[in-house]
Amino acid sequence: MERVNQRENHLLGNNIKRLRLENNLRNKDIVAQLQLHGVGITTGTYSKVEMGLNNPSVDLLIALTDILHCDFNEFFKAIK
Repeated sequence: MERVNQRENHLLGNNIKRLRLENNLRNKDIVAQLQLHGVGITTGTYSKVEMGLNNPSVDLLIALTDILHCDFNEFFKAIK
């Protein structure tokens, strides 16, 4: 399973969190939706992705595009 490394730059996690908040969703809502999309993840692991402490899988990001109603590129957008 391919992973996106965000160890040096937490842009990805910050954008995932921003998009989640824009959609008025809680972490546990996202995790429940991810599990319905076949992505096995816990709330703790998902929180670490948002904090930049865990590298998300490509499968997780693809599922998030559906859940968060966004384009894949939104995860890598530099917000000023």
